[in-house]
Amino acid sequence: MKKFLSILLVLTLVLALSISTFAAENTTLTINDSDGRTYEGHQILKLTTSLKGDAHHPDTCNGVDHTDDCYNYAYTVNETYREILQKETFENGRNAIWGDSKPATFAGVTDAQILEYLEGQTPGDGTMRQVANRIYRAIQEAGIAADAEDLTGSNDVIEQGYWMFADISDLTGNESNSLVMVDTAGQEAVTITPKTALPTVEKKVKDIDDSEDDSITDNAWHDSADHDLGDTVPFKLTATLPSNAQNYTTYTIIFHDTLSAGLTLNEGSFKVLMYETKHKADVDTDLNDQLKDVTANFTVDTGCDDGCSFEVYCDDVFAIENVTKDTAFVVYYEATLTDAAVFGGNGNPNEVYLEFSNDPYGDGTGNTETDKVTVFTYKLVINKTDSHGHELDGAGFTLYKKDVTGTYNALGGELIGDGMTTFTWLGLDDGDYKLVESTVPDGYNVMSDVLFSISAEHSETDGEPTLLSLDGGQIGTGDITIGAIEKDIVNNTGAVLPETGAQGTFLLICGGAFLMIVAAVFMVTRKKMSIFED
Repeated sequence: MKKFLSILLVLTLVLALSISTFAAENTTLTINDSDGRTYEGHQILKLTTSLKGDAHHPDTCNGVDHTDDCYNYAYTVNETYREILQKETFENGRNAIWGDSKPATFAGVTDAQILEYLEGQTPGDGTMRQVANRIYRAIQEAGIAADAEDLTGSNDVIEQGYWMFADISDLTGNESNSLVMVDTAGQEAVTITPKTALPTVEKKVKDIDDSEDDSITDNAWHDSADHDLGDTVPFKLTATLPSNAQNYTTYTIIFHDTLSAGLTLNEGSFKVLMYETKHKADVDTDLNDQLKDVTANFTVDTGCDDGCSFEVYCDDVFAIENVTKDTAFVVYYEATLTDAAVFGGNGNPNEVYLEFSNDPYGDGTGNTETDKVTVFTYKLVINKTDSHGHELDGAGFTLYKKDVTGTYNALGGELIGDGMTTFTWLGLDDGDYKLVESTVPDGYNVMSDVLFSISAEHSETDGEPTLLSLDGGQIGTGDITIGAIEKDIVNNTGAVLPETGAQGTFLLICGGAFLMIVAAVFMVTRKKMSIFED
């Protein structure tokens, strides 16, 4: 795969630095935060220093301790770079430089005009950035050797002048090369701090509660989500460009994305949109506020040999119209959660890193740090027992989930089997459920339907998303380590419902017994009374 390289330029132009109290011929160079990098230096302009004559020498000078006012400083063009500087000035100089007339060719450009052109540039991130970039590119194309090589930025001694320092380190990590221009006039020591600008990459995933949401489209993007097995899971990858990206001739970006084993890529789902800024990309939840669809400008490669699941790349984003340093590119795609998913625990992590151009003149690229999102899913485990806690077979269960209309829909068929006493449903999401004992063991009473809700809390903005809690409502608290909500369901035998006629029979028996007792008493009493009457 063709990979153009990049650049991240940092240019600092100082045409009038404060001068020390003596005229130094050499300067000690210190580069802050060089991180072991190697620089080369090109002395674009040479510097000559001389004491002022008596007529111009300050009266306050004692002739021994000279101050900066005691010296004359003059720049001269380094012959090695004369033609490059002449061409740069000829092609880009303003009319004011030319006076009465512009020379017919670049060869007619004078040293004075070159100096005036350089002095007229805006330092820092201004026009000098583009000028330095063009000059260094021309130096590279001409194959001109550096005036100072193998600079490490620690006690390097260089000749005074106007210098260009180029970072020539072979960088492969989250780093970029820089280019610095510095004036060392009259300074015994100079310290520079290169600034670097880097691209960024971010991965997000969408969540949905099927019992409350009828569509996932307008839901927010997060670092974590939970889903049912078989769900289509939306992902987004957002890349931004470095602040100095437009100093590159070409700029390559490559998304390297890795899905976990529990997610299968939906290959036809890729869409790449371009946004004016990252903020606009972040708030566009329904994918309707993009600057343009640039899917055709990117290539998807699913046959990666570096361990990632797929790559999405563009050899040169500047070939796309209206790209600026603020542009954001967003890759949208979908994957399906499968039965290879991990339940609870660390979930199903997915990562992305961005490979980007980091050297405008070489063949090296850099990589950002990875960004991670995690998809969680859970399981329900029901153990069937009798009233004594013994395993009870012969039952069958059906699990239902409520949708946004309030309707409970069966999640597959009935779970039942010979000798089955444990019933497991894999890959559940948050939402409202109903557990129905659809087959009752012989000799046992049917279980009442169990209505319950699954809810989970997982960090949504953390770089390392984790499952914080899992609850099954009436079923019980879940184990976040294995992502399981488990409960024993008891079946009872014998009469547990009111029996029609039982109370009437009891009253009839009691009433009959009472009448028999009354009759016996009556007969005994009558017999005694008959004796007394006789």
